[in-house]
Amino acid sequence: MPQTYLLRMKENMIEKLMTLLVGILLALAGWTLTRTFDLSTNQSVLLNQVNQLERHVEKLQDQMDDMQDSDKEIMDQHEKLFKKLEQGNTGYSYN
Repeated sequence: MPQTYLLRMKENMIEKLMTLLVGILLALAGWTLTRTFDLSTNQSVLLNQVNQLERHVEKLQDQMDDMQDSDKEIMDQHEKLFKKLEQGNTGYSYN
């Protein structure tokens, strides 16, 4: 009789340990799933921010290109003006 009692106690203890292990595994799985979802959400937000920054940088580069073109045009106009003034063919007298 004591052996069957001990055997039942042992089986009962094994069942409790198995239940505990399954509970721990479920808790870890839940935590992992939550963490994965959080990381995925953060990655999505960061990718969106990177895309916005890339678009902003492209706009700034376009503006800089336009400004450089404008500066080049102004410098060309000044060079032409200085050449005309050096030639003295303007028709105006500054004396």
